Amino acid sequence: MAIRVLGPLDTGTEQTLSPRERVVLAALIVRAGRTVAPGDLAQACWGEDPPRTWPQQVKTCVARIRAGLGSAAIVTRGSEYSLGIDPATIDAFEFERLVSSARQHALHDEHDRAVDAYRRALELWRGEPYAELADWEPAAVEAERLIEIRDSAQEELLEARLAEGEHRAVIADAERLVRAAPLREDRWAILAIANYRAGRQAEALATVRAARVRLAEELGIDIGPRLGELESSMLQQDPALMLVKTRHRVSDTCPYRGLAAYSIVDADEFFGREGDIDTLLQRVRPGTLTAVVGASGSGKSSLVFAGLLPHASEGRRVAVVTAGREAAAHLRARIEQRGADDIVVVDQSEALFQLPEQEREELCTLVAGVLAAGSAVVLTLRSDFLDRATGLPHIGTLIGRGVYAIGPLSLAGLREAIEYPATRAGLRLEPGLVELVVRDADDRRSTLPHVSHALVETWIRREGATLTVAGYEASGGIVGAIAQSAESLYRSLDDEDAGACRSLMLRLVHRGVDGASVRRTAQLAPLVADPARRRVLDRLVTARLLATDGDEVSVAHEAVATAWPRLDGWLEEDAEGARLVATVATAAELWSGAGRRDEDLLRGARLHAALDWRDEAQPDLTAVERELLDASAEREQDEVRELGERAAREKRSNRRLRWAVGGAGVLLVAAIVGGSLAAIRGGEAQVAAENASVEALVATSLSLLDQDREAAALLAAEAYRRWPEDPRTRSALWGVMTNSGGVVAVHHGGDASVPWLDVVPGTDTAVGCRWRRPIRQRPS
Repeated sequence: MAIRVLGPLDTGTEQTLSPRERVVLAALIVRAGRTVAPGDLAQACWGEDPPRTWPQQVKTCVARIRAGLGSAAIVTRGSEYSLGIDPATIDAFEFERLVSSARQHALHDEHDRAVDAYRRALELWRGEPYAELADWEPAAVEAERLIEIRDSAQEELLEARLAEGEHRAVIADAERLVRAAPLREDRWAILAIANYRAGRQAEALATVRAARVRLAEELGIDIGPRLGELESSMLQQDPALMLVKTRHRVSDTCPYRGLAAYSIVDADEFFGREGDIDTLLQRVRPGTLTAVVGASGSGKSSLVFAGLLPHASEGRRVAVVTAGREAAAHLRARIEQRGADDIVVVDQSEALFQLPEQEREELCTLVAGVLAAGSAVVLTLRSDFLDRATGLPHIGTLIGRGVYAIGPLSLAGLREAIEYPATRAGLRLEPGLVELVVRDADDRRSTLPHVSHALVETWIRREGATLTVAGYEASGGIVGAIAQSAESLYRSLDDEDAGACRSLMLRLVHRGVDGASVRRTAQLAPLVADPARRRVLDRLVTARLLATDGDEVSVAHEAVATAWPRLDGWLEEDAEGARLVATVATAAELWSGAGRRDEDLLRGARLHAALDWRDEAQPDLTAVERELLDASAEREQDEVRELGERAAREKRSNRRLRWAVGGAGVLLVAAIVGGSLAAIRGGEAQVAAENASVEALVATSLSLLDQDREAAALLAAEAYRRWPEDPRTRSALWGVMTNSGGVVAVHHGGDASVPWLDVVPGTDTAVGCRWRRPIRQRPS
């Protein structure tokens, strides 16, 4: 909370106070540090004639102020009240503190810091102080005192600027002050000195004469000692008038790079790695591959670009590609246009493992090709990806052989990296600042981006040409500078822009399975198509949290994810969403860049997961990503519809086939049944025929038994021969043989070799018949 009284009272909150409540609060601020009786508050509100209900009304005002600003805003001490708000949050007290600090700097000839402090103090003014209490005497006295301090500070600011050599720039401001308060003699003196040092001696003497006339007419007095001595010195052309005690030439550009890596043009501001530079210069030779390996934040890219290349590239051609989706195409285009370059740099090589296998192998093949052509190749690689990198096709073995691991920046190197850029930019470092930064840096293997960003934030809060301890602490230091910058920016966004910020950051930071954060590059054009996203992106780039390179944008450094708790929380709570947005974004880039081919659309489980996520989370997608998901869903619906229609056709065909097969089966069954019936009937007919034959022979044999015993026997024997199992034939045969006179003899012993004997079935008895026949003579 910040309360402003140097103008209309403003509490800096959404709580609106009534006019009477504002008066009560302003009166307590005027008497800050002391108790105020309720009667004095009533006098501030109503003057000498308060209403009879003023005690209750004062209590009501106090209660409402506490409800709006917090219960501790007003403290009750006995029957009186006092201000409970920290004076440091009130602009009137901050104004006096800054003016006091500026005067101290001026006494120590630190005029640049004095100028800065005076300016910040005067920027707090928005109008007349305590305007709500114009009729209350204590407030009027306090307002007059503050106005006098302000007028003096305006003059002292111009004095400090003159000491810094800003003669010509001071003239216009001095003329404005003279017009505002022509009876203040110091203002005339400042205007005269500014004109004199700017080479306008006539105007300077005319200024003194005009002051003399104005003072005589308005006050009836002559000019004071200061103007008198100044006029005399100018007439004598005293050289002391031209002396400037201090004059700093300060660069308007911050000498630190924050989260961004140093580039080739920053070579003059890159310090602390001289030993590494010398070693790399010896190792980078034609046909060799050197992998500069280090932890995230160790300064690999800065070492290569600002340290190695400015020395190694003299008279040699250099190609630089950032490992990513366009790296292979970019490198191939360079080779086709210019042939193999002398030095090829592949930055952020860990991004290779985010590419599809085909693209990764293509880039590795190109790198192997330029090596074979005699180029020197330099890779920058995070150390936690080294094992995987040694398995890359064509170049993995060379990476393992060419590793150059950079260690943490030495203590001396860190001091150089802090002090030397400031010196080159004309800046001063307040005593104790370097020691404080070195102490906070601690693990220098991965905190260099944090150090640089903290120094950028300290530079923004500098006092003139001096980087101060107070500015460093206000930035949050190494631990909190990134988080403070990002969080301050995020809190300043409205709801729409805050949502766009979250979506944008989750696109650009990927949390790996090992928990490490890896930045990814995204195409700029689709992102800036949305106005809210464009606004947020511009602000993030201005805050140095994002970096753009041509038509691509990425997080300035992975350190943003670890240093900004809010982003780290987003990645933790929505890990699946972050993975899906990266998947959809990558697929959309591929689909759009390849002419929106159907084969590049999402399918199967990836599509279903993306569609479910889109419907549930309602993410902030780009137009291309929405079109990709819609086209993929439509394509899947078409495929499902086509499959359904095909299934219906096959079902109808199968139904017809089943009917046909069923009909054929019925016919087959009918044929089988018919055949079976015919066979059965044929068999029955055959049996009936056999039975008839048996019965006929048996009957005939038995009927002839009395007339022609020999024929009966022959028929019975023939029937038995044909149907030996039939009991009728056996019975007939037995009956013929046992008939009177028919049995010749009975022979026991089972010998059936006698030609006229036959064995009785089932026994060892044989019977035989022999009839005497008349012997017929053969014709001669």
